[in-house]
Amino acid sequence: MSDITTLAGLLDLVRVRIMAGLTDKDAASRLPVLATRDAQGWPSARSMVLRGFDAGDWTLDVHSDADAAKVLQLTDGPRAMLQFWDAEASLQVRMRAHVIRLPHEQEKALWEQVPEAARSQYGTVPPPGTPIAAADAWHPNPRPARFAVLRARILRIEALHIGDIHRRARFEREEGWQGSWLVP
Repeated sequence: MSDITTLAGLLDLVRVRIMAGLTDKDAASRLPVLATRDAQGWPSARSMVLRGFDAGDWTLDVHSDADAAKVLQLTDGPRAMLQFWDAEASLQVRMRAHVIRLPHEQEKALWEQVPEAARSQYGTVPPPGTPIAAADAWHPNPRPARFAVLRARILRIEALHIGDIHRRARFEREEGWQGSWLVP
C-alpha cells in the first residue's frame, strides 16, 4: 500500500491505480475520460479504454477509429486532459498530456493484437459521429487503415485523495515528478 502522506507515495498510488486498468476491467483507470477541444473551441470529452501504459515513461495508449473527431482535434492541437475518479482508492487523477497518433507501421503491429470482435469498431460506414436516419443505419467495415493508436505523454499530474485528511498534489514532468502539495 502506498503511503499517501508523502509526495512519492501519492505518485506511486497514481501509478499503481493506472496499471490496474490494464488488467482489471473493473478498475476505474480502465475508462479514463479524454478531453480535447473541438473546432469551435468547445471542450469535447469522452470515455476511452486504456490499452497501454508505460510506467517508466508515463505514457498512456488508447485506440480510436482514425476518422473520429478526436483524432482530427488532436492532429490540429495535440493538447489534452485525461481524468479518472477511482472510488475504491478515493482518488481523483487529472493528467495534462501531449497526444500523438502513432506512425502507421506501429499501429499495424498493434492491430494484430486487437481481438476480432473489437476490430469492427475501426472502419464503420459511415464514419463515427455522422448523422444517420436510424440507430442501425450503419455497418462495420473493419480496416487496419482506420485503426489509430493515440499515445498520451503525461506532462502534469494532479492527484486529489479524499480521506480523513484530504491531500492534493501536482507533479510536473519537467521537475522529474518531484511534485508539490496543493490546498485540496
